[in-house]
Amino acid sequence: MSESLILELLAIGACVLLSGVFSGSETALTSLGELKVRHMLEENPKAKPLKLWLEHPNKVLNTILIGNNIVNILGSVLATDFSAKLFGDSHIAAVTGVMTLMVLFFGEITPKTFAKHNAVALAPYVMRVLKLPYWFFYPFSYGINKLVKGMIIISGGKLDKNKNKITEDELEFYITESEKAGVIENGKSRMLQNIFDISEIYVKEVMVTRTDMVAIDITDPIDSIMEKIYSTEFSRIPVFEENIDNIIGILYVKDLLRFVNKEDEAFELRKVLRKPYFIPETKKIDAMLGEFQKRRNHMAVIIDEYGGVDGIVTLEDILEEIVGEIWDEYDTEEHMVTQTADDIYIVDVRMDIDDFCEKFELEKTTEMEEYETLGGLVFDVAEKIPDIGEQYTYENYTLKILNKQERRLDKVELRRIQINPDDNEESSTNNEKI
Repeated sequence: MSESLILELLAIGACVLLSGVFSGSETALTSLGELKVRHMLEENPKAKPLKLWLEHPNKVLNTILIGNNIVNILGSVLATDFSAKLFGDSHIAAVTGVMTLMVLFFGEITPKTFAKHNAVALAPYVMRVLKLPYWFFYPFSYGINKLVKGMIIISGGKLDKNKNKITEDELEFYITESEKAGVIENGKSRMLQNIFDISEIYVKEVMVTRTDMVAIDITDPIDSIMEKIYSTEFSRIPVFEENIDNIIGILYVKDLLRFVNKEDEAFELRKVLRKPYFIPETKKIDAMLGEFQKRRNHMAVIIDEYGGVDGIVTLEDILEEIVGEIWDEYDTEEHMVTQTADDIYIVDVRMDIDDFCEKFELEKTTEMEEYETLGGLVFDVAEKIPDIGEQYTYENYTLKILNKQERRLDKVELRRIQINPDDNEESSTNNEKI
């Protein structure tokens, strides 16, 4: 074999090698999201070359594609010429097939697979290698970039300037994957997910309902007011005049301190009230959180579409949607669920329907979207106002009404039904009154 053929063979090998470099570079860079690249730039000084990829990804990709096509075409031409000189025209097809397999295996599959699994380690180095061809091909890359953008605009397409921005869905995906990998603890992951969810929650979903509100009549004497404060241990209490729909102010307990044990000083409740903050029930809690911060307020009165009081919401209610239940030194914990025996529970009907389904491993149905608490489910199953002692079946549980005040339910007994796996007849009694 002559020296020229040896050089030509080496050139073919170099083309295949460069094809692998370009292909691997493309995979290594595109495997890294913008968030990961920014993190690498902040944490690793050796990742500085990646700044070019972060700022001009399209031009870098154009460089890779131009370079890859040049070496692939050049390699094919050299292989054809090598075959013609060595074997004549009769073996050109065979040599072309061998060259295609070499490019496919050594120039595409192998380098891309390797780069995919080692993207973080390879990316800074491949950008160092690509800097020279980047500036060499820059005029071609710039022209191609402008041509492509023009064709997109002419064809009616849109150029998304924010395509590299991290979306909310991507952030939620990263959080979920980080939790699965053990990078983020379960509690922290749930808190981060809750931050995204608050934009979809209305204040009426987290409020203290009208029936559960603790309020003070403006005509109540101070002894009665203090007794209510001691019994509830709330630091802020709405005050009404004549009826609960006429909230005239919010009493801050600290404002009463100067009147305690001072019989000689006249007490007028109206003078110590803070102005109430009224909001519609359609306001979402993320907006409400911002308003609480702006107004330096901790409580708002929720008004329904007819102008009546629907309930109250506090800053704590909203924060609990993010971090979970908050208990301070003044709180008295009321358990929504108390287990009295194996598979027997006493449940407060005010328990959130989502928490109830999660606690007792029940699937939340579309019908449950219409109510927010266990009480709504009981009314739905009973199809009337149930009486004390009545029992109903839902899924594999019986619900027994333990007590109520007039039309308002209080506690129910929840008992798990032991189902024989060979007998599916009982499962058909769902929602059937016993």
